[in-house]
Amino acid sequence: MMFRGVTANRDYRRESTTSRRLIPMTSKSDSPRCMDLTELKSSRQYDTAKFASLFADRCPSYTLLVCNMRGEMRLWILCLKGLEDEFDEIHVDGENTGIGSILANKGGIIATMNIRSTRLSFMTCHLEAHEGVSHYTNRNKNLYQIFQGSKPHPDYQMMDATIYSHHTFVCGDLNYRTRFSKEGFAKVEKKSKLPMLSSRDISETEVTADDEPDNGSGYKQAMALIGENKWSELYAGDELCMALEKKECLVGFETLPCGFSPTFKVAREEGYVYNEKRTPRILWNSNDGVKGTITPGIYEPCPDFITSDHKPIRGAFTVQLNDKKSTLRPVMNENDHQIHFLVSDIKCTNLPIMDVQMTGGLADPYILFVSSPKNLTWNKNWPSTKVIYRNLNPVWDEEIHLALNHERRIESADQLCGDMLCMVVMDYDQASVDDVCGSVTLNVMDLCSKVSFNKEGLRKTTNFQNHDGLQKTHIRRPVLRNGQECGMLECTITSAYLAPGEVKAFRKTAGKKIRNAKFR
Repeated sequence: MMFRGVTANRDYRRESTTSRRLIPMTSKSDSPRCMDLTELKSSRQYDTAKFASLFADRCPSYTLLVCNMRGEMRLWILCLKGLEDEFDEIHVDGENTGIGSILANKGGIIATMNIRSTRLSFMTCHLEAHEGVSHYTNRNKNLYQIFQGSKPHPDYQMMDATIYSHHTFVCGDLNYRTRFSKEGFAKVEKKSKLPMLSSRDISETEVTADDEPDNGSGYKQAMALIGENKWSELYAGDELCMALEKKECLVGFETLPCGFSPTFKVAREEGYVYNEKRTPRILWNSNDGVKGTITPGIYEPCPDFITSDHKPIRGAFTVQLNDKKSTLRPVMNENDHQIHFLVSDIKCTNLPIMDVQMTGGLADPYILFVSSPKNLTWNKNWPSTKVIYRNLNPVWDEEIHLALNHERRIESADQLCGDMLCMVVMDYDQASVDDVCGSVTLNVMDLCSKVSFNKEGLRKTTNFQNHDGLQKTHIRRPVLRNGQECGMLECTITSAYLAPGEVKAFRKTAGKKIRNAKFR
């Protein structure tokens, strides 16, 4: 049921041609059930029927994969006909960030899917409006809340889409403004940054104080720059770019400069006629090991669009997929070589406070080793370190041994393309569900790029003291949670390709006690 945007996310199925639907969650073995645009054209909801009619008439070579409505936010994803069977594990979730986190006039929708060993997430969102420091801060907070509340997969509840997916795209009405002030951004820098709070605290925190005028404070300056086509000067005051530079939201994301007129707030006619009250945007992020595989092609407004006070932005991107084209390999057996990791020198610094003051006001961290595909490290639960109590700068006096359980025989590093190992820093809670402090995602292929896959050579090795055939990788990465930095993680990972008889010698290279696998 939906009434003026007061709604939770709903799975609208095919029982009726008049219902709004989204693609249902599917298991890995399922193929997505694509939707019939002809069916949606008969919807009683005017906008849904209109969209379906436009897509059917103007995109006849495309098939609709996802159709989701949340308040007035929509996410439609189409693919070329003939490719729909290559998509699987399509999951859609969303989060409201309107008043009381109930109203869906603000919030976001995230759809995540697999194609050719590549996970893609698409988020559309509508963030808090208006000018001023408090509204800017709440926009950053809205993004955090959307990633926190919209889970990309039921098996990975501890991850947000930016951690789980290889590539994440963010678009929609982000509502970031252009700042004009004699002081520049100096006064904003200290006030705007969200504190490191626990997940329960940040949902209760709202900035309401404001020290800047509302809409229109920079209208004359903006119009002067627009009149002279000085896009770079106008873009220099962009709040979104400031937020990305200061790492106050969407850490690691990129966007292109806006070399065109502002697209809001305009009269509902062709071209750009601005209202005196004063831009939709597209951003993307690629995970570890696949950065640089997205190439922007088009980034431009649609000035002839007249049915809204926003001019839409459209973008075109080329994404290099992880596509594993190797022939089907034999199933692994107990005598085959496996990839082994030895994780040592593990420590974290500046973790966020996760516990309430009455219990110490600190955190009780431990680390989960979460993999994708799931079977690499999963054994009814995820392997983990021990818990270090009441410490925001923990150092683990142990090493962790991981044997990756691939379903198919691995014979070269490129067959690991798309495999990910995520070190999820958790906060242990005795009386409730453990909280997520943040995560660091590592590309398995990069961790094994220098490993020797010469089976005969390794079988002659007896002690690994010369590190023959091994690869050591030193890791120092920010701990990320919902698009924000929440500390730093450091460790060393030694990688090897071992026969069963070589594992004992490999474990002896550890400088500290190896923890017997404990799964959580």
